[in-house]
Amino acid sequence: MAVRKIRIALIEDSPTVRFFYKKLFEKAGFEVLEADNAKDGWTIICDQKPDVIVLDMMMPEIPGIELLKRIRSYEYSKNIPVMVLTSIKEPDKVKEIYQYGADHYSLKGMDSPDLIKQTVYQLLKKEQEKQVVRKLEGQEANKPQVEEIDRHFFWFD
Repeated sequence: MAVRKIRIALIEDSPTVRFFYKKLFEKAGFEVLEADNAKDGWTIICDQKPDVIVLDMMMPEIPGIELLKRIRSYEYSKNIPVMVLTSIKEPDKVKEIYQYGADHYSLKGMDSPDLIKQTVYQLLKKEQEKQVVRKLEGQEANKPQVEEIDRHFFWFD
């Protein structure tokens, strides 16, 4: 029986940055699901339910913060770890990123590729531990079986 690779959604508008991190994550054994904008990123999240998300904040049309809000607003996706990888460094904006549910924030070009990879591993481990606790507390049993997910961003569809 084949074991499914861990899926990472890489949502980044820069082809160069996306290519670099795709290669980094594939070399680490991840299945990389790529999107160059928030709308396509949401489609990937709805259709593939990745195990972890690496999300840029500054993207055309729909900012990454709007996608982060959407991810956290659905039962289906609210527990998926989200690592924000961005060039935003203003303290108020970083605070907002955490307020809307980012699990980790990294400034592009500041953290080494190995540190980014290790952070993703840590986020996955932390989510596995949370899943065990939710099961022990009976929260998993009380979850609704089917949730209606709005797969569209209202201002485009």
